Amino acid sequence: MIEKKEVLWLANLAKLELSDSELDEMTREMEEIVGFAGQVATAAAGTEEYRGVITEAEALRGDDIGASSTQEAVLSNVGGGENGYFPVKRRRHDAR
Repeated sequence: MIEKKEVLWLANLAKLELSDSELDEMTREMEEIVGFAGQVATAAAGTEEYRGVITEAEALRGDDIGASSTQEAVLSNVGGGENGYFPVKRRRHDAR
């Protein structure tokens, strides 16, 4: 059971000021949230492990280290580049 003093403590942490009616409403809502979380926990306890989440080991692939291209070869795709960099046209953004 959620008590008003607990809701006041949370409101204080969140730097919220609650009127008496807001405190009553928030206490009721918190009680519903905690009750729903209890239902979810109870339902989950009777099921087998959820396998929809990919573990980090399954998600990552091995690194294939190969030869890198030279800077000149990469910049040859843009006509040689400018001073060793990709040339990028400056665009003006609307100041709306």
